[in-house]
Amino acid sequence: MRLDLLWGGAVEQSDHYLQIQDFVRKRGQATYSQFDSYIFRDVNLFALPEDFDFEAFDEILDKIIAALPAIKRIFAKPVTHIKNYAAVLPVEVVRSINSQTISYAAVHSELWEDITEEGLKPRKLLTQDHEDNYITYENLVLVDLVDKILSFVGKSSRFFKRALYASQDLSFNLLERENHLSYFLAIGKLHAGYARGRDEFCVAAELRLDRLLFIERTLKARLNSPVYKRCRGKCGTLTLKKTNVFRMHKDYHRIYVLLKWLLDEDRHQATLEGRGVLTSAEGYLLYCSLLSLFAIGHFNFVFDDGVLIDFRHMNVRAAFGPWEIKLETVACEAGDALRFTFFKDVSYKILLLPAICEDGGLRDYECLCEKYGVQECLCAYPDDVGGNAVLLSLFDIESFRRVQQILLRGMIYSDQKRDICPFCGKPLEQNELEASGSYECRSCRTQIFSLCCPETGEPYFATGIKTDVLFAGKGYGGSVSDGSVSRRFGRAQMYFRNITALGKHGEFICPQCGRVHV
Repeated sequence: MRLDLLWGGAVEQSDHYLQIQDFVRKRGQATYSQFDSYIFRDVNLFALPEDFDFEAFDEILDKIIAALPAIKRIFAKPVTHIKNYAAVLPVEVVRSINSQTISYAAVHSELWEDITEEGLKPRKLLTQDHEDNYITYENLVLVDLVDKILSFVGKSSRFFKRALYASQDLSFNLLERENHLSYFLAIGKLHAGYARGRDEFCVAAELRLDRLLFIERTLKARLNSPVYKRCRGKCGTLTLKKTNVFRMHKDYHRIYVLLKWLLDEDRHQATLEGRGVLTSAEGYLLYCSLLSLFAIGHFNFVFDDGVLIDFRHMNVRAAFGPWEIKLETVACEAGDALRFTFFKDVSYKILLLPAICEDGGLRDYECLCEKYGVQECLCAYPDDVGGNAVLLSLFDIESFRRVQQILLRGMIYSDQKRDICPFCGKPLEQNELEASGSYECRSCRTQIFSLCCPETGEPYFATGIKTDVLFAGKGYGGSVSDGSVSRRFGRAQMYFRNITALGKHGEFICPQCGRVHV
C-alpha cells in the first residue's frame, strides 16, 4: 500500500543511514578527538531528510483531501441493511398494526390494560419493527480506509513535528542547572550538520503539516458516528471487490477509487529498488555506535586520546571520576548489539540492540539477559514504537540524550557508596528531609531515590530534579501557585534526568511492575 511504502521505514532507513556507512568505510578508525572533529565536516548524527519526496507525498494528500467530502457524507448517511423483526412494544411507541396484531392481542390477556363497554384497551401490542445494520462490506472497507489514513497522518505529523522542533532557533540560559554542562556544546555540533538546508525543508514541512492536521480534524470529528463504532474492529483482512454499491453510489465509488489507487504499488515500487533491509540494518547499527560514542564523550567521560577506536567493532573505555565505562560491539542472534559495562563499586551491564522494525526487537528479555550476562536489555528503533523501546533516530536531535539516560542509569546502579553525583561529579549528600535512601546534589539539584517495589520486592532507583517548588516559602520568593514556578517545574521533567519512566503528573513508574507506587 502506498501509505505503507512511504512510512514503512524502508525509505528513511535505507537512504539516510548510508552516509554513516560511507563515513565508516572512509575513516575506519580514529581517536576520539579526531572523531569529535569529524562531526563538523564529515558525518552528521542529526539531519533533515534532504531528498524527501514531497511530490509523492503531496499526491497522496491531494487524493485523500479530494475524498473527504464523500467520507463526510457517508458518515452522515451510510448505506445500511434494514432488518425487520417482530416485537411487543408499549402502545405509545407502536407505529403500525396489522391482522397479526389483533390476533396476538386476543389470545394474550397479560398484555391487556382494561376491558370496557367500548372494547379492549391494550397495554402492549405486537408490531413490526426494524433496525439499521451498519455492518456491511462497503462500510467495513470505509472504516478500514479511515484507520489507515489516520495512522498515516499520525506518523507523518510526528515526523514533521520532530523536524520543526529540532530546527527552532536555539535560545540558552547558560546559568541553568537542569541541563548537562556539555549539552549546549553537543547541540551546537549536531545543528552544524544540517543548518544549510534547514529553511527550505522547514517551510515545506509546515505546509504539509497544516494539511495533515486538516485531514486529522475532519476525520476525528466523525469517529463517534454509528457506522464507525459498529464496524471498527470487525474489518479483519479485506480484499477489495467492486460491488454494486461501489459501482452505483457516487460517494462509495469515490472511496473505492481512492483505496484502489492507494493499493496500487507498481508506480512507486521502482523508487524503492536497492534499499534493502540488510543494508539499512548495518547503517543503523553503525549510527547507534557513533551516537553512543558521541553521547559518552559529552557526558563528562574522557577517552584516552592515544587509543584508536574501530567504529565497526567498538571496544573502547572511558573514565569519569571513579566511574569507568566500556563500550563494545557484541554478536547476538538478532544481529550485532552494543554492550555498555559500568564499573565503580560493582559492575553493571546494559545491552542495546538496534532494530529497524518491531519484528527485530526483543522477544525474550530474561533469556537475553542471562545469555549475554547483562542486567538490562533494551531495543533501539529509528521510530517511536512506544513501550520500553528507545527512540534513536538520525532525525531526532534528542536521541543522544536518551543514550545519556542509559549512561546515568548504569552509573547509578554500579554505585553503592552514593558519595559522588553521577551527573556533575560534585559531592552527593543524603537528604534527611526526604524518605530514607534519598540523596541530593546541591550543585546540579540531582536527586536519587532508593526504592523497593511492593509487588515484587525488588529494589530499584529513581532520579529527578529538585525544582524551585521545593524552595517556596524559604525566603527564595515566589509561591507554589506562581505561574513561572509551575512552568519551570514542567520543564524540569523534560530534561532527560529521569532514569525511570514518568507518569502524567511526574510520578515515578516502577520498572519492576510498571505501576505507580504512592
